[in-house]
Amino acid sequence: MLKGLFVNKTGMLIQQRRLDIAANNLANLNTVGFKKDKIFFHELAKALADPAEGDANRTPGITEIDFAQGTFRQTDNPLDVAIVGEGFFVIQGEQGEYYTRNGAFHLSENGALVNQFGDSVITDGGEVQLSGASVSINENGEILVDGQSAARLRLVTFDDPQQLVRIGSSYFEAGEAGPEDIPSESITVRAGYLEEANVDPLLEMVSMIELNRQYELGQKSIKTQDDTLDKLINKAGRSI
Repeated sequence: MLKGLFVNKTGMLIQQRRLDIAANNLANLNTVGFKKDKIFFHELAKALADPAEGDANRTPGITEIDFAQGTFRQTDNPLDVAIVGEGFFVIQGEQGEYYTRNGAFHLSENGALVNQFGDSVITDGGEVQLSGASVSINENGEILVDGQSAARLRLVTFDDPQQLVRIGSSYFEAGEAGPEDIPSESITVRAGYLEEANVDPLLEMVSMIELNRQYELGQKSIKTQDDTLDKLINKAGRSI
């Protein structure tokens, strides 16, 4: 009976964790460059076999980031860019370098190339200030001022992107991962496009409905077992 309570409790913790992740994925459906989370339960069978092992209150599961490419949305903004294939833009933030797939860029009042948060976009020459009648970015990542190349976007990759640490909705820190610059001849971007979140809203909604049902079944099962235990302790015990 007590083992049954533990099994149901573990199952409910799993469903709650999955619900939280699905809800966060949906909340970032319109976040440019967002990468959804996935969760795996490699240790579940082991935990169920030995409930005494480890922290009984620990939420099970291993979260990973799905770095699959999202769909491209055309904006016709000459400074919007979407990375084709692997790679990350490099952004200079207050706490150091950040990495992102969000290529919604524009020029600040002083001509610096920045993102929507006002953080500087790093090029092969570092931070840049641009002035001219026309500023655009081509499909090789070159920043063109009045048709002339002024700099090139710096793009990096990581051997193991799962080592990256998510900061907010679209930034990552290197963590234990080491960035490697993508050679200029290998850079490919889509100018005038943005990469949308790789979240399928229909799948996430269906998943949330199923998870809610499973969570409710777990609650009902625990209540039934709790009522049975109450009868055994308070009624059967008194008749002995």
